[in-house]
Amino acid sequence: MIVTRMLPALPQLIVEPDAFRVARENSLLLSELHAAVAVCVHDDTQGVGGLLHLRYVATSNDQPIDLTDNTLSSDLLLMDRFCKELRKIGARKQSWRVNLISHTPESAHMDAPAATVLDLLKAYFADSRRPVECQDLRRTPGLSVRLESREGRIWVSGRPLTSSKPVAALADVG
Repeated sequence: MIVTRMLPALPQLIVEPDAFRVARENSLLLSELHAAVAVCVHDDTQGVGGLLHLRYVATSNDQPIDLTDNTLSSDLLLMDRFCKELRKIGARKQSWRVNLISHTPESAHMDAPAATVLDLLKAYFADSRRPVECQDLRRTPGLSVRLESREGRIWVSGRPLTSSKPVAALADVG
């Protein structure tokens, strides 16, 4: 189902690849995905949210560079730091709502790295009380994800973040 709504006028924080942002104050956490996943975590009992922008693997000429144990270990360390920051600002793990929104390029070479990273993330959050929601979207060139930190609403759009026009959601996940 496609829902079209205007995004609220809130402070916007861009989340770069292999980085995260957490917020207690109401803001929009924004990320543009290209062969990456946005890990959106929200604690609706505390009004705290965070977004982690995690690339599947580095690419060269649209071909993935080998996914190694070191890469996966780095991903886990980044996940741990992200979750610690969420807890530091008051999020309680038992109340987390976790959404994985991934962009997998239409190249067949990206299927295996994408599946590996998504499986790792699902396993990481397997002890959550709530099931992990996962959406894998394939589109060219990529997609934008926005998380409203206090309310936990998520918007997914095919428009790049650099667009100066008002953004209507392609999918409202919240």
